[in-house]
Amino acid sequence: MLKKYIIALCLGTLFVHTGLHAQDKDPAPPKPDPEGLKFTGLPLISFSSDDGVGYGVRVYGTYYEKNYEPFKFQTYGQYYRTTKGYEYHEASLDALKFLGSPYRVRINAGLERYLNAQYYGFSNFQDIQRQNRIKNGEMPINENVTGVPDLYHVSDDITLNTNFINNPGAPLSEQLNPSKKQLKDSQDKFFNYDSIKPFLTATTEDWFGKTNFKWLVGFRAQRYRIQSYAGDKESGNAWVNNKTLIDLEKPTGYDATEGRRFVNSIRLALAYDSRPRLRELNPNGGTFTDLHYEGVGKGTGSHYTFHKYTLSWRQYYDIAPSFFNKFDKELVFAYRLLGQYTIGDAPFFEMGRIYTMRESALGLGGNGGIRGYPANQFVDRMMTVFNTELRLTSFKVSALGGIDFVILGYYDVGRVAHSWEDWQAKDMHRAGGGGLRLVWQKNTIINISSGRSKYESNTNFSFNHMF
Repeated sequence: MLKKYIIALCLGTLFVHTGLHAQDKDPAPPKPDPEGLKFTGLPLISFSSDDGVGYGVRVYGTYYEKNYEPFKFQTYGQYYRTTKGYEYHEASLDALKFLGSPYRVRINAGLERYLNAQYYGFSNFQDIQRQNRIKNGEMPINENVTGVPDLYHVSDDITLNTNFINNPGAPLSEQLNPSKKQLKDSQDKFFNYDSIKPFLTATTEDWFGKTNFKWLVGFRAQRYRIQSYAGDKESGNAWVNNKTLIDLEKPTGYDATEGRRFVNSIRLALAYDSRPRLRELNPNGGTFTDLHYEGVGKGTGSHYTFHKYTLSWRQYYDIAPSFFNKFDKELVFAYRLLGQYTIGDAPFFEMGRIYTMRESALGLGGNGGIRGYPANQFVDRMMTVFNTELRLTSFKVSALGGIDFVILGYYDVGRVAHSWEDWQAKDMHRAGGGGLRLVWQKNTIINISSGRSKYESNTNFSFNHMF
């Protein structure tokens, strides 16, 4: 339904712009560069297939000054939570030439909670249809498997088994198999767990002289608390949850269900960035590539030891500017190629996290991977993804400091593997979709999009371009 709304909104945008342009053939004057401190307050009314309906507020304060690109500093505070139990509360500062130094400093502190964090194991091959049947109560697993075949589903509350015919004298309890309601109540959390994580991150970066090369050094402090759903009874359910997948597999990191565990890391990155400085968050040209390393161990005060190496390459092309600019439009083709390799004993709640110099994602799924699958759908030591986007700036208004309406189309492809030797250029997962993005005062970007894969879909309302 939301996908139809997005398509209608995009078509409506084009229609309105066509009508306005017919009345006024003179191109709109260029927007002056903002100066001084500007505030933008955004209500966070959102929706995500993974997280449900979200609500909250984010307030930006951006200070613009000559010789600082894209701004001198930007800070924001955010309160955000969703109907599926996701919470992300944060305070952030991004400052160029911090305290008169030549360095750019970013500091973020907050609390993140995934009440329904997802774990599907580590593999490129996932039986998604079976997973959906388990969650929907359409097939029994583990404690719900009786060994006696079903005979007839009388209702969602009653399922007769073959003892009803073969052994009619047996006690009634032995003539019944778990009903569909019992299966759904006790299995719908089978692939979920609860993750609570306060965090603090700090990075500093600078250019190598007057080149397009830059470096980054940073630290990430995180304290995880993991809770299993086994034995809990959800509101409105009549049956308690069975053991979940993390209870059965007990992957590295399962000890975080027994007490808080620290995952603190040192971050190092080298990057080449030729994007226009004034359009760093909404580029129409250039290349941004970075090699990112994250090291976790006892020396950083962590309970686990592992290393992540991530290489990403992003490129942006302004298509036919001599044509589109005449109509005050812009068409940009952008792509990102990303690969990550993890060495060591990463806990399951960190294995799927993809970190670059600027971005983060939860496995090859959700809003930062293959945008047609749930978050963490595909996770393993080696993860690769190729994302492509077409961004058409179709309509601009001067209200509220200036808003550009950007129609979006995208296509993603990727896979995971346990090692370099296991990776092959086949068995790829694919998804495609589109939507609308609003660019507000150059540096505030609102994204509404929806994607579809073979078996799943993903709808998203978020901030910033994916890359």
